[in-house]
Amino acid sequence: MKEKKEYWQSIRGICILAVILIHSLGGFNYSTGYGTEFVVLRQIINFAVATFVFMAGYFVNVDALSDKEFSYKHWIIYRGGRLCIPFMIWSLLYSGLELLKIVHSGNEIHWFGFVYRFIVGKSATPFYYIVVLVQLTVITPWLVKTVKQNGVISRILWLVTPLYLMYLYAWNYIVGISPRLYETLFPAWFGFYYLGIHVRCGWKLKGNGYAVVATLLLSCVEAICLRAAGLDIGFYISQITVGSFLYSIAMIGWLLKKNENNRSGCRLLSKIGDCSYGIFYIHMAVLMIVGRIIECENWYAYWALRFVLTSFISYIVVHLAQMTLKNHKKLLRYIGFV
Repeated sequence: MKEKKEYWQSIRGICILAVILIHSLGGFNYSTGYGTEFVVLRQIINFAVATFVFMAGYFVNVDALSDKEFSYKHWIIYRGGRLCIPFMIWSLLYSGLELLKIVHSGNEIHWFGFVYRFIVGKSATPFYYIVVLVQLTVITPWLVKTVKQNGVISRILWLVTPLYLMYLYAWNYIVGISPRLYETLFPAWFGFYYLGIHVRCGWKLKGNGYAVVATLLLSCVEAICLRAAGLDIGFYISQITVGSFLYSIAMIGWLLKKNENNRSGCRLLSKIGDCSYGIFYIHMAVLMIVGRIIECENWYAYWALRFVLTSFISYIVVHLAQMTLKNHKKLLRYIGFV
């Protein structure tokens, strides 16, 4: 059981590192070159959020939610509180930093914009993920019940994310850019959460390394073709495309296969995984500081230095906080460090 836990914590470690790398790639002047290399690297790491969402569904305690004594109120307070309290604290901090920058620059403060970004998870780039999980948390008890009944509705729900993808492709083709908050609405990620619950309830997802490689190549080809067709860069490098989703599904299947084969996790990655929730919240602040220090025209050195420094500093900060405040678990939960 310990090996199983370490394995999945290692996967969390890999995923949070991939998230940091995604954000480390930003800010470079790609008009000078490296456009294709950037697209390919993004496709390689585009499994991160989908895998996180899958694990959120996979580790739902379906037996507790199916119990006759289950309390929906308690579920929302406990699960929702674990998500919302750190989210609000860190959103306020990032909003405060943004406010200080605006005041220092002498620009006008648009308070409505601050409130809007706070609510929809735009105070920091990755915070939309928490808003997605909150939406999925609200419907989780119903999803578990639906999956266990295995009726017509259970099958129809598989269409939610594919239909949303069709909408996104149509919108991008017609308008030229992705719709606002497209990544924040739960249908975008619903399929992976739903898949996690299905696997937890006994459904088998088969996968292998060949499928991972094949779908990765497909996602690279799709991204390059979408770029050649003139679509917006925010769309064709996005994690929310058919190619990236197929790649993510193949990756999840492969990871499940490794888990069934009792593959042990890497201890260092497992430790990073233990700190992943805290790293999620602080890495953008660390990256802002690192970005001011590192200025490099070589793309490979640019993202490598930003990634390594941000990852190392973020991990050390969270790990030291966990050790220092080990007798204050409630405080650690409030700030999202456990």
